Amino acid sequence: LLASPLLFHLQAAPLAGASAAVAGVSAAGAAVAAAGLVYEAVADQQKSRFKMALRAGGAKDRLYMGGLYAQSRHANYLGELVFWTGSFLAGAPSIAAAAGLPLWARALRLVAASLGLAGIFFIMTSATKRLEGKQREKYGAEAEYAEYLASTNALLPKF
Repeated sequence: LLASPLLFHLQAAPLAGASAAVAGVSAAGAAVAAAGLVYEAVADQQKSRFKMALRAGGAKDRLYMGGLYAQSRHANYLGELVFWTGSFLAGAPSIAAAAGLPLWARALRLVAASLGLAGIFFIMTSATKRLEGKQREKYGAEAEYAEYLASTNALLPKF
């Protein structure tokens, strides 16, 4: 379900006779997906380097609060959500522009794609809540953690 918009796009590509606006939505969705992928990869890399440096130095484990995590406590999760939202947008025009498909088949495709997107949002927000609880247990007594909570949001960046 999650990848269905991309599969629909593949089946319809190129969007024969599509208007510039329809093609623009698909291109914009692809750009959003690419931005989300880069954001997630950078966030994961920053956190991994920090954790590897701690281990190499023999230091005890600490919560990474720098880089992209300075604005979003779960920056990698945010990147994944942006990626899948962009993928949905990139494939959405192929659902509407599916020449020869009856309306019920287009509606079924839209339901499948929407369920996939809703599912990943549910999974990622649930994982965020679970991780927030674990981090509160582990770091909750630290003053630095309290300041971090006050200066960041769980997912959406806080500037």
